[in-house]
Amino acid sequence: MKILGISGSTRADSFNSALIRMVAANLPEHNVEVETNLAALPFYNADIEAREIPDAVENLRQLTAESDMVVIATPEYNGTTPGVLMNAVEWLSRPHRSSALAMKPTLVISASPTPGGGGRSAAHLRSVLERIGADVSPAEFAVPRAYGALNPETAEYRETSQRLDTLLRTVAAQSPALAG
Repeated sequence: MKILGISGSTRADSFNSALIRMVAANLPEHNVEVETNLAALPFYNADIEAREIPDAVENLRQLTAESDMVVIATPEYNGTTPGVLMNAVEWLSRPHRSSALAMKPTLVISASPTPGGGGRSAAHLRSVLERIGADVSPAEFAVPRAYGALNPETAEYRETSQRLDTLLRTVAAQSPALAG
């Protein structure tokens, strides 16, 4: 199985990039491609799209289309999904009715230093992804107080990794598109 892991953060020491790397570490038997450079995407603009699709956009679309599953880790900024991630989703939602995310098994996860773990952002993103036709897993996975939970030196890290591993394997087993 080929999985695309997308981090919705551009911060160098991003909790959500660490969470996507944890996805890759937990599924060594699968090909997990990690995408953490959403800042390379230009802001979505129909005029740009009509002229020529930028290389960074085409690359992300191709990675998405070639994957069997997409895992998106979203931070939470001001109670919602950050603009850089929403911009990527806007590019991936195009062209209308035949986007790379159409019917694509997709799991949304989140991490935050707050007690909510980015849950509001994840809920918002799930709603948007469903609207554009992705096959979004109803499973929820939020990592609150991410400073400890994503620090490899802590027991919290091992617990987080075990919880994530269980979720990933459950989601993969339950998805008809991923079975077999």
